[in-house]
Amino acid sequence: MLVKVVRLSDEHHDELHELLIAENWTQLAKELREDGLRVFTQYVALVDGHVVGWLEGILRYKMEPDIPQFPKPWAQINYVLVHPALRRRGVAGSLIRHFARDEGAVGRAFVVLWTDWSNAAHLSFVETFGFASLPGTDLLGASLERVLASLDLS
Repeated sequence: MLVKVVRLSDEHHDELHELLIAENWTQLAKELREDGLRVFTQYVALVDGHVVGWLEGILRYKMEPDIPQFPKPWAQINYVLVHPALRRRGVAGSLIRHFARDEGAVGRAFVVLWTDWSNAAHLSFVETFGFASLPGTDLLGASLERVLASLDLS
């Protein structure tokens, strides 16, 4: 299966909206309709030209807590969503890879994310990218170098 990751554009809105609604992410679906979610860095994963995944990220800087081992500014992954029929097929990894590459290219060295600590499968998944608990926070973090090194970049 060939996964193509691109920046979110207007042509993807309808299919992303359908995916968000199908996964019961209604508030984000509403925000997509209202303002296009343009505040954040957005990627969609396409298979055969159809939206099958989505990643939202953002640059975090001044208002975030200091994390000694992760100097600011850092990138943050807010959401990763993959169509249920295509989970465990590399879609989320492709999205994370593109986000990490682009953030590294503009000078970020670290990426953080919040997680559902009760979801063992998700924790295991993000640990494969080098994410680890950041003491004193509710965040997981990794160096972009480590995230990229953990991926098959062929």
